[in-house]
Amino acid sequence: MALKTDLDTARVPALAWTLAPIYLASLVLILVGERVVTSDGWRYGLSGVGVAGAVVATALRFVLASRVSGERRSVERSLALSSTLGLAAIGLYFTSTDTGKLWLGVAKAEPATRARIEGATLITWIALLVIALLPLLMGEVALAPMRQSAHIEARRVRAAIAAALSVAFAIIYVSLFTYAAGTFDSKIDFSYFRTGRPSESTKKMAESSTEPVKVMAFFPQINEVGTEVDSYLRELHAAAPNLKIETYDRLLVPAIARDAKVSQDGVLVLTRGSAKETLSLGTEMKTSAAKLKTLDGDFQKALLKVLRDAHVVYFTVGHGEINEAAGTDAAEGRTGKSLRRLFESQNYTVKDLGLAQGLGTEVPDDATVIAVLGPTKALLPEEVASLKRYGDKGGHLLLALDPEPKADMAPLASIVGLTWHPTILATDKTYVRRRYNNSDRTILVTNRFSSHASVSTVSRNSARGAVIFPGASSLDKLDGDDFKVDFAVKSFPETFEDLDANLELTAGTEKRAIFNLGAAVSRAVAPRPDYKGKDAPELRAFVLSDVDSLSDAAFINEPNVFFAVDLVRWLGGEESFTGSITTTEDVQIEHTKQKDQAWFYATIFGAPLIVLGAGLAVILRKRRKAPMKRAAKEKKA
Repeated sequence: MALKTDLDTARVPALAWTLAPIYLASLVLILVGERVVTSDGWRYGLSGVGVAGAVVATALRFVLASRVSGERRSVERSLALSSTLGLAAIGLYFTSTDTGKLWLGVAKAEPATRARIEGATLITWIALLVIALLPLLMGEVALAPMRQSAHIEARRVRAAIAAALSVAFAIIYVSLFTYAAGTFDSKIDFSYFRTGRPSESTKKMAESSTEPVKVMAFFPQINEVGTEVDSYLRELHAAAPNLKIETYDRLLVPAIARDAKVSQDGVLVLTRGSAKETLSLGTEMKTSAAKLKTLDGDFQKALLKVLRDAHVVYFTVGHGEINEAAGTDAAEGRTGKSLRRLFESQNYTVKDLGLAQGLGTEVPDDATVIAVLGPTKALLPEEVASLKRYGDKGGHLLLALDPEPKADMAPLASIVGLTWHPTILATDKTYVRRRYNNSDRTILVTNRFSSHASVSTVSRNSARGAVIFPGASSLDKLDGDDFKVDFAVKSFPETFEDLDANLELTAGTEKRAIFNLGAAVSRAVAPRPDYKGKDAPELRAFVLSDVDSLSDAAFINEPNVFFAVDLVRWLGGEESFTGSITTTEDVQIEHTKQKDQAWFYATIFGAPLIVLGAGLAVILRKRRKAPMKRAAKEKKA
């Protein structure tokens, strides 16, 4: 009989090693069957095999416990009980399925009752599964090195099971706390907050006014938002004394509030002569904090509208410009919506200009700027001639060319004394990774700017950021013209013209060089009787070799936005206002579906596996050192 027991005990390890993998694989099959597959046949098949496997693994554990004795039996029974608790969790889960709810009558209960039952069932089966699975796995890990031994250290296995239970209960407690907290209609905001301060650009704008600008702030006498706004206005007044600040409690001065047409608190009213703009901020910090973060930008827009009349910018249409983009181009952000909003924020009225609006005959008299944004088809000779006449009279042009459609843009560049080289530039040194292949080499970056007013902000901050040019060509000056040309943006010296379109530097035919990416062009116009002194008109044009640097996709990069603001202000004759806007607004984090999935699985599975792996590494390291320490002690003895 003793011989039979020894033989049975010897066969135990071969059986025991398979139980945990079978149990885990069964749970995975149930997960796939219930949460992944959509076919009922596959669902029932996978879930059925999973349940059967979990039941068999649990039954074999009890069989195993009955065939061993002593401490080994006690440990195996503990693991079998954990496995049984997992079966209970699986059974409880199936009562929450549509079929289970029909059998139990839950599906016919009142909505409120059904919601409570479903919530309680969900919490219970998840808690039971965590309480069962963690001790089972940790107990197996602790027992595994001792399965071949004649005797085991049950104390070590029990300690592992107890530790796993502690972790399981902690996880359940935190999860239940979070779940319960989510049911309350309240929140605590720990995000960073600070009101934006007046930027140098706003100060220059306020100083430029030849007439006093009055700013009336309507806030209650004791108000947190009003205190923040008052601090901003006082700092701005210190830099621009012609900005007159007046603070009122609306209820104490009803006549002034009525004249300003203010019917609520938390409002700023800016006036200069007959011009008037209103900026609403609110009085509750929890709703006004976001507006206070962007106070400088919003105040600057209102101030600009008060200081001058609205300008008009015409976007040409009918030639495939990015302001008409649709379909794939629009989906990839290759549109001009952000540039349009930028013009509008600078108090421009945006209009379309094509053949139907007279582009082939004459540019409208009210045009402040004409913007030609990456046409994919060449403009008609009559349209080019119309733009040239507009420039010769002192007009302002924004010409953003695009080499990718292979349309001839040379006539357009020539009207401001430039030549255009349509070959796409590339570099294998400094570029932006997008598709992670050689096509990324055409996405140039540069922080090489001149001191011209059209690039003053990005030039001052060139050490901290670079402008992106996704698919640029190059520009040069035409000989013999009297235009004043400043190549305000240049490429890095590692750039080369990709003549053979292989995205590689071909020895002998292609050379690295510095290329002109953007040019600020100006020319004085012959005086006319109705223009005197500083008011005499001047042709201004900014020419870009890559329209994508002004696209929505490029505006994700903040230096591209500053770059666009500078050139817009220079074209409008407002280069004295250049400078970045102060904001404490949180930078938006852009996510893709793939990135969200990666972060989800990394946090759900990756982080716990890292912690578990670190713990196992420490344990294994201690076990490897233990025999060496014992040998050292024996040697000393």
